[in-house]
Amino acid sequence: MSLYTERFWPYAAALIGLLIWRYIGIALPEKENLLASSLTIGAIITGFLATAKAILMALDSDVMKRIRSTNYLSDLVSYIAQAIWSSLLFCFVSLFGYFINPSSSFYGYVWIFVGLTMAANFVRVTKIMLRILKYPSRP
Repeated sequence: MSLYTERFWPYAAALIGLLIWRYIGIALPEKENLLASSLTIGAIITGFLATAKAILMALDSDVMKRIRSTNYLSDLVSYIAQAIWSSLLFCFVSLFGYFINPSSSFYGYVWIFVGLTMAANFVRVTKIMLRILKYPSRP
């Protein structure tokens, strides 16, 4: 995957998902359980990513040394930050749903776009982190 694709695919995937959601005409259920579950998932992912960021930056492996010596470290930090912020935004969007009519189509579009963005950013960071952790150390 090219660096350009790696940077923008989470947002493209979220936009495509939103367009499919809109084309099919799905509405959010009017139950608060969905909002509570969404808020919980967003908070768990935010905590996981913040912890993973701390662990990743503290690694002293060969691959992290190589990443630190290139410009890719700024991309990696940006990806983790985007994932954390989109997870926090998903929490706020889900919380906001308690104060408005969550079955309105505009809220549903915002909720699905932010949720898909969060999921795609999480997948991007997780894939990169797993590649870093799987990278063999030199003896």
